[in-house]
Amino acid sequence: MSRPSANFLAGLNPQQAQAVACTEGPVLVLAGAGSGKTRVITRRIAHILGKGLAQPKEVLAVTFTNKAASEMRERVAELIGRERAEGVVLSTFHSFCLRVLRTHADQIGYRRNFTIAGESDARLLLRRVTDELRTHDASYSPALFQSAISLRKNNCQGPEEVEAGPVRDATEEKYAASLAEVYERYQSALRAANSLDFDDLLVQTLRLWREHARLLAGARRQFKYVMVDEYQDTNRVQYELLRLLTGERRNLCVVGDDDQSIYGWRGADIKNILDFERDFPEATIITLDQNYRSTETILRAANSVIANNSARREKKLWSELGKGRAIDWILTADEEAEAAEAVKWIQHVREKSGAPYQDFALLYRSNIQSKPLEIAFRRAGIPYVVYGGQDFFERAEVKDIISYLKVLANPADEAAFLRVVNMPRRGIGDATLHQVHDLCREEHLPLGKALLELLKRGLAPPAAEKGIREFLGVVAEFRKRFKERQGTLQRIATDLVLAIDYRGELDRACKNAAQAINRWQNVELVLNALGEYEKTAKTPGLMEFLDESHLNSDQDRKSKAERRESAVTLMTIHSAKGLEFPFVFLMGIEDGLLPHETSLSEGTLEEERRLFYVALTRARRHLTFFEAISRVKHGKERMTKTSRFVQEIPEELLTQHARAARPMVEERVAPPQPKPKPKRRAPRKRG
Repeated sequence: MSRPSANFLAGLNPQQAQAVACTEGPVLVLAGAGSGKTRVITRRIAHILGKGLAQPKEVLAVTFTNKAASEMRERVAELIGRERAEGVVLSTFHSFCLRVLRTHADQIGYRRNFTIAGESDARLLLRRVTDELRTHDASYSPALFQSAISLRKNNCQGPEEVEAGPVRDATEEKYAASLAEVYERYQSALRAANSLDFDDLLVQTLRLWREHARLLAGARRQFKYVMVDEYQDTNRVQYELLRLLTGERRNLCVVGDDDQSIYGWRGADIKNILDFERDFPEATIITLDQNYRSTETILRAANSVIANNSARREKKLWSELGKGRAIDWILTADEEAEAAEAVKWIQHVREKSGAPYQDFALLYRSNIQSKPLEIAFRRAGIPYVVYGGQDFFERAEVKDIISYLKVLANPADEAAFLRVVNMPRRGIGDATLHQVHDLCREEHLPLGKALLELLKRGLAPPAAEKGIREFLGVVAEFRKRFKERQGTLQRIATDLVLAIDYRGELDRACKNAAQAINRWQNVELVLNALGEYEKTAKTPGLMEFLDESHLNSDQDRKSKAERRESAVTLMTIHSAKGLEFPFVFLMGIEDGLLPHETSLSEGTLEEERRLFYVALTRARRHLTFFEAISRVKHGKERMTKTSRFVQEIPEELLTQHARAARPMVEERVAPPQPKPKPKRRAPRKRG
């Protein structure tokens, strides 16, 4: 039994309460940094259910990370109870679309047991595709093709529409001539493998709804209310999915902040939030501008910077948390001195305030900036954790075991098949695989059947014949065991790892015993994760576990989050989105780093300014800038220039500390010159 709906408005400020209570029709909530947007979304869900406007299963709330979805569900459960909260469909876009396709993929030519191709799987397929092209260029990078194809998919463009697609830079230009053909062949390879990449989860769901009106109508009937978090990060496909799903009811509530749109490079379209009234002219627009996170000084600096963007909606964050200390701006000789100063300032602040290490975050534009910081921290004995490293499920040994499981679950998964057919080594070399690929193309066979045909026809090289029989035997045995559930999933997977002697392979491949043990422990983590999944899943299955492994890659980040309890955090500004820390050090406030040097040539300066704004608004108590007069770039020491964004902050909000004795210091720290403010975009008036 939920609480009376009136309770869900208690304790909210007037704008938050309006956003919660406005349930009918399209609603755009412009939620500034630290303005309590998650509170609004969770209260709104509770309010809708409390008033009896919908059943839990009729409410859909989507966000961009599994972590955010999980936290949101916990907060909803606190309001309406665990049982009712579990009924709400609260997930990421990709998880929601996967759920749809697992039920209806056969309507668009896929089998329901399709597998998801991760980044490395997709690149393996793209490498094979480019190798087969008559115009093959050995310097082609599958990663660049992958990026170009992903952008087209995010923009709702198929292979036949590539000519109309944008070419972002000179590097991508050389790929333009082959892009359409590579894109088409890549999609064909995915289809042959009964596999979808991450972008396809969205694209194919959109296709399903466009081609099957009955299925779209069913989805529309189910979801009476749709809510979207971080709307500024949506791409064209996600926008089209939302537009179709909300249909005639148009009960779509989107929450976001155009000033925090920082993912244009991966397909996010800021126009979705800027032009919301174009498609929903009757929309109610509510601005949340009270910040509950930062001091007045931090917000004044952030407001001053972001006001220089023209493509934005007018808003000005304010706070009741007090003025706070001015921003310290520390000028150093080079990146080593910058790192040494960061160590000193952490020690100084800890001495004065007693703050624990986890209260500190060092943010930077590029991952390469972390190296001198790590060295300095080790020397000083300061514990730290670097975010943005290799994901757990991308480690070689983890991918090997996951790929074996994928082959057992989906025999047509070509990328997984190619990864494990010779792992551990079985003498199945490239020449044999070329023969197999020829059979696949000529007779339209999946890889497994082509291998079998190679044996039947006596075409397999003698050195490979034994290995082929061994591999096909293992696959057949364990596919049968999983299908017939001859034991727990963990037990069968453990027996598989023993059967292929994977531990022995690690011992042979690793440089030393310590490395082999470390990698074996990662294999054990996969097996243990399978066991934990089996205990908690309602209907545990191998395919379902694999879905979870791909869509929920937070396991490694979770372990890092636990380590962060006693460590300083080092991360890129992009990784810091959605987080907050009492003390933020912003490293490398120089033109060429922030804004990044590519932003001027690519016309993304406003997105770089939004990135700077995001960095400023991560800080709760205090913000410190670090700048180096010279920095090593491409092996050479180069002089730097202060970030133009710093010049947009009022002088009285900055306290400068020059730690470098160079002639240019006085010139560099001179008071910023005022600049004329560009015209700002005003919200459209609704008639």
